[in-house]
Amino acid sequence: MGTCQNQKNTNNPVKKIDQIDLSSQFGTLRELMHFFDQISLEQLNFPDLSAFLSKHINKNRIVKEGKTWVAINEVKTILNNKAVILIRNFNQETDAAIQLIYLLKQLIEFSLEVQELQTSFNENAIELFQYYQAQLVQVSIEVLLAVNTLTRKQEQWWKDKYFNWRSIYIQSMFKIKQPEIEKIELIQPFYEFIVLLKLCAKQICNQQQSPDLIEIDRKAQQEVLEQFYNQMRTSFQQNQQTQQIDSINLERQIASKSLGQRLQLYNFYIKKKNYTS
Repeated sequence: MGTCQNQKNTNNPVKKIDQIDLSSQFGTLRELMHFFDQISLEQLNFPDLSAFLSKHINKNRIVKEGKTWVAINEVKTILNNKAVILIRNFNQETDAAIQLIYLLKQLIEFSLEVQELQTSFNENAIELFQYYQAQLVQVSIEVLLAVNTLTRKQEQWWKDKYFNWRSIYIQSMFKIKQPEIEKIELIQPFYEFIVLLKLCAKQICNQQQSPDLIEIDRKAQQEVLEQFYNQMRTSFQQNQQTQQIDSINLERQIASKSLGQRLQLYNFYIKKKNYTS
């Protein structure tokens, strides 16, 4: 599952790369992402590409040390540059590659919206989001490798079952089901997995509304309402006191006026009450 199948080339054996030193060869994540863009997969000398990428992401602490978006944005930049060339060379493979780039960009934009909510996540949501980010980094690199495979018209290393074990684990962890989606030639496994990751992002947002947080929200709303009503009561009492003072002053004025003048003052007072009430 997730096996990287070598190209058939018995005449020109390919030199294998030492996996132990792979991470230490590059000073920055950008350099490492460009390495994946240029590497021939059979040189990786790793039977399971998915497992290799997962170990690489964990070893470099890309998620825990806040380097997630550096890696993702670098892959996105590389793919954007490729898309310009792919559009000029239309065939079945380049069409699939362009669709794959578009799907990843959609997932990244969706993930950024979730990232903005991270400050309000509870402990469970933070744990889910860290795992989600690891999957986001990995699938970004896999999309980059898949686009190169398609444009070079090489044998596809992703088969129908490539994302199988990861999808099953994700569905269990996030308590969701794989949605039924339309068929897309050549990149169907990627399409299914990216749609599943979108559901994960939605689930993370839902997870933060735990019973404890909901209770806190209710208490906060009650406090706001009490403060609001207290302000209304204070304002009402102040208005009542003002009206009482106005009434006393009016009576004093009326006592010293003639009948016609008294009627005018009463009329003025009534209009004033109607306007302020």
